[in-house]
Amino acid sequence: MNGDEFAARCGPYLDQVWRQLRAMGVHESQVDDATQEVFLIAHSKIEQFQGRAQLGTWLYAIAYRVGCNFRRKVRRETASELDENEYRAVDGDPEQSLRDKRAAIMVERFCAGLSEKLRDVFVLCLLEQQPASEVAQILGVPENTVYSRVRIVRAEFRRMLEERELS
Repeated sequence: MNGDEFAARCGPYLDQVWRQLRAMGVHESQVDDATQEVFLIAHSKIEQFQGRAQLGTWLYAIAYRVGCNFRRKVRRETASELDENEYRAVDGDPEQSLRDKRAAIMVERFCAGLSEKLRDVFVLCLLEQQPASEVAQILGVPENTVYSRVRIVRAEFRRMLEERELS
């Protein structure tokens, strides 16, 4: 498969893979490199892709492994800053931009406080809205384990939101 064909098939997943890696805890300074690595691996193995899963699931599985490797290499800084340019004002509305940035910071901090197992389920199931069956395949766990972890993450997220309201 040539580069143009690969880009046409896999290009639509670029933003999702980037977000997945970022939410998985890959340090902000390395997300672009990790994303590139995902697509380099995918390009080198695309001929082996047999279509047993959806292309997006296959890419998420690669991104999951790459993200785990990047997390092992570098410790995540506890107080990471979000890029100001990442949250531009919607239709020139600075208040909405501020709300979006605060929400993103809250979700990022929530993710940082989760165990690796719960963070992966939060990112894949709840943020990226992947089906539990595909997430189970990516993570190599039973589907019921995914559902159980989703319940735990939702409960923790609700608790965090309630604590924020009280403070």
